[in-house]
Amino acid sequence: MKKIYFKTIITGLILSFIQLNTNAQCTPDLSLQSTGVYPVILPSAKVGLPYSEILQFHVVKDSSVTVPVFGKVDATIDSFTIFKVNGIPEGMSFICNTSNCTIPGGGNGCAKITGTPTTKGIYPLQIILKVRVTALGFTQTQLDTMNNYTVTVESGLGINNGYDLKNAGYKIFPNPITNNQLNLEIWNNDASNCTVQLFSMQGKEVFNQQFDLNFGLNKNTINTEQLAKGIYLVKINHENSQFEQKIIIE
Repeated sequence: MKKIYFKTIITGLILSFIQLNTNAQCTPDLSLQSTGVYPVILPSAKVGLPYSEILQFHVVKDSSVTVPVFGKVDATIDSFTIFKVNGIPEGMSFICNTSNCTIPGGGNGCAKITGTPTTKGIYPLQIILKVRVTALGFTQTQLDTMNNYTVTVESGLGINNGYDLKNAGYKIFPNPITNNQLNLEIWNNDASNCTVQLFSMQGKEVFNQQFDLNFGLNKNTINTEQLAKGIYLVKINHENSQFEQKIIIE
């Protein structure tokens, strides 16, 4: 049996970064029935600042494999196990919601990414998988490796943590955007203003607006209906701080 075609299940594995033999640190969202991971893109981590992100995912059960003579045939994904992740930044850990890090095909799972990174850099991740698949009455476990993802750790100087809303922090959601509305939450320590910009991956500015901020938690929305589907970079400039995050518009 040749290598499994993972096109239909890779989105169900994206960013499911796991630390083996740990207790569950998150609760799977059982309402998710479409294969995928939410959010699709992780915000950057900052040196010396606590980081925490929960990823929710749903895994497809029906897929296909290529078998000599028979060609492409229907297959059932019985389970997959993420048993090793190389390239994790120092100071951070990746914890799955199952003790053996095995998720059944057609099931839901989650992972909590947490810790305080110590060194700035871009960290390519190598995620090694074991997938148990059944086709034509035979069951086989195969290995696969994903090398598509990175964790970016930026300098913590002058940049606020997007999850520390009580320290002039920022939060952007949902990600991906599916309802043409981007929500911004900004915690401000005084009355001031900030500038929000959106850039395409080609560096073209597609949105620029100034928002007035009051003391405390400020909530604003941006209508993305006029923007094409794709990946964008959000930049918030506020007094002496700056926040950046990639988003996806679907």
